[in-house]
Amino acid sequence: MPCNNFRTLTHLFCMLMLASCISQTLVSYAKSVDNLVIRFRYKVHIINGLPENAKPLELSCHSNDDDLGHHTLWKDQEFQFKFGIHFRKKTHFVCNFSWGSKSLNDITVFVNKVETRTCRETGNCFWKVETNGIYFSNNDQNWEKRFKW
Repeated sequence: MPCNNFRTLTHLFCMLMLASCISQTLVSYAKSVDNLVIRFRYKVHIINGLPENAKPLELSCHSNDDDLGHHTLWKDQEFQFKFGIHFRKKTHFVCNFSWGSKSLNDITVFVNKVETRTCRETGNCFWKVETNGIYFSNNDQNWEKRFKW
């Protein structure tokens, strides 16, 4: 009988410690997203940075599970989508872009292991389409050219 009480107390102690760790993690998450080790939700932003008098940007995006439809963006308009990452299968979103006679197809805008590292701090992946190509940022301020028309 004393062995069963000890086992019960040990299990109870472990559950209390686990609950304490989880609550501390949630408090830390609420206080500082920058220190987050694992992020489960992301948001992709696609911004039309083309000139005022230019034709609109046409795009369509999808993953293996979701078709996000066709979108027409005029100057400074933005299309965005949110999603949770899968741990057992790859989360991979691609988009097709067209602007006038130019087009870029099957452009990866999010894939596990790449954007989960580069976008982890903010949870946002920004893509801006300009006349000379498509740029990437994780903070909407520092842009890196990723694709050329």
